[in-house]
Amino acid sequence: MTPSTPETSTEGADGIDSGAGPRAVHRALELLTLIVDSGPQPLSDLARSSGLPTSTTLRSLRALEHWGYIARTDDGGYVAGHRFARSRFDAEPSSAEHLFERSADVLQRLTELSGESSYLAVRGPGRTCIYLREVQSDQPIRHVGFSGWAGRTAPMDGSAVGAVFDGRTPSSGFLVLEALSAPDATVVAAPVLDPAGDIVASISIVGPSFRMGSEHVAELGPLVANASIDLTAALR
Repeated sequence: MTPSTPETSTEGADGIDSGAGPRAVHRALELLTLIVDSGPQPLSDLARSSGLPTSTTLRSLRALEHWGYIARTDDGGYVAGHRFARSRFDAEPSSAEHLFERSADVLQRLTELSGESSYLAVRGPGRTCIYLREVQSDQPIRHVGFSGWAGRTAPMDGSAVGAVFDGRTPSSGFLVLEALSAPDATVVAAPVLDPAGDIVASISIVGPSFRMGSEHVAELGPLVANASIDLTAALR
């Protein structure tokens, strides 16, 4: 009888399968985690943080981008993509898909009319919100710190989006607050309702505060409120 061949472990010192598939999955998930936890990052920073060669990092990022889990920003950075954002939306998959798809035209129109970057956020776990979609303004001066927020999770407490989800929108249909993560930016936000009348999302625009004076905000507010009404109607 031929002696049996001892089973050889395929795990490396780090406990990861040495096969190309599992190890590649590990690398991709590590990079996705870095992007989600730290926000937009260029290729060089991701390679340095992960300890991977730049070429290996790029291959993993291309795979994640192909499946929609990350996306490229205009300046070449990598951010969480639309598929990742939708996967974190705590709702029926069909509802999340419907909200995401219906919001595209609404946000595009809002950005064109207001001249400011627009965003769609939904409730996240605990006291957080998840940015599901964004349309960046093409103005030469805009708050670049809010570029690449699709897929990111942010705290609700103290934010305009949080105030919307807490039901604190005044009768005007919109509210205005200083941006929580940037004191030199201003947010105008409004609620989106589902068919049952519950707040399911928040639409907002963000711009540099020097451009968001009271008179200009008085013009922008109704645009945001109307966008939220349009998306509410589309969900019905």
